[in-house]
Amino acid sequence: MSQLLARLKRDLDSSVDPLERAEVSARIAGNLARLGRFDEARQFTFAVRQQFGQGQSGRVTVWLMVAEALIHHYENLSPLALERIRGAQVLGSAMGYSTIVALASAWKAHIEFERSDFESMLASIDLAFKSVGAAEHDAQVRLAIVLSNSFMIAGDHDQGKLWFKHGHLHAVTNGDQASIDALLYNRAAFLLARMRVVNCRTPITVEELTSARMEVASAKNLQNLVRVAALEDHVRLLEARLMLLESKFESAISALQVVRGSAPFAPHNFDQKFVELEICFAQMMLGQVDAALAHLPRVSVDDFDGLDIDERVVAAWMLGKMATLDARVGVVGDYWSQFEGLWSKYSEMRVSLATRLTPFRRGLDREQ
Repeated sequence: MSQLLARLKRDLDSSVDPLERAEVSARIAGNLARLGRFDEARQFTFAVRQQFGQGQSGRVTVWLMVAEALIHHYENLSPLALERIRGAQVLGSAMGYSTIVALASAWKAHIEFERSDFESMLASIDLAFKSVGAAEHDAQVRLAIVLSNSFMIAGDHDQGKLWFKHGHLHAVTNGDQASIDALLYNRAAFLLARMRVVNCRTPITVEELTSARMEVASAKNLQNLVRVAALEDHVRLLEARLMLLESKFESAISALQVVRGSAPFAPHNFDQKFVELEICFAQMMLGQVDAALAHLPRVSVDDFDGLDIDERVVAAWMLGKMATLDARVGVVGDYWSQFEGLWSKYSEMRVSLATRLTPFRRGLDREQ
């Protein structure tokens, strides 16, 4: 059990005030959701709703809304998560409850980041900073995670590292094991995502691959230690895709076959057809052309329009490489033309995001 969760349960056991117990129960539910323990989380929210489900306490209501948002988000990536967290933000603002405004805004930014809605994300971050206190670790660490991820996508790894350290400090201080795990996973995930795109232009060096392997190993080792169910399949997918970059194609095929039926993954960065394409790509690289063509999903680059732009770049590159090896895959020129167009969009996105992040480059020097 994480220190944070253990502390909250001690607070619940020692409290006799119904309102305080309800707030703590909602906080426990949110933390259980982040650990992937959804049945337990729902037991706590159900108990709170049984007693305070008619809005008897505004404070209890907003904490409950945050908890329910996290259950929706981590269990099945439901759009209801954004609806509930937005409701908590609005109600918290109306109440003048700055702690909830900061926390709900930070989680809202998290969801908006995952949707690549960067304009809304930055507005949420700005509102959170106007409300957050220096010792409000839950909101501080969530803001740090979102900003670290954003700067890494924009290619500013120095700022990404600074925000990682900031988030790690707050997570450790708070005994928040789920956030520590998320920080390590995200650092590995976004490093690998960047490498996969760069590899489409320039082969990744041995040194870079060694660095990526260390990051993925750290995320995997911590996952094996603390067993955060919500991230288990995500770590497996990271490892499988690293194997592709390392040209360990046989191992990659086996790993991808295990992970392709897993859930939940966000629809913007995971598609079953994409995983099938990766398996076929590995087979082609091994010279197993007939096997690859027999199982190659009937896809075009356009079929991946719902994925993040970096994933679409990689898809176009894989199809172009495969078509170069065998014309039965498709027209080589068409794939490379699509690749160049997507590469331009990807580059424009990174420049735009970096510009928008400028106000937060000195975020660690703010009064917090």
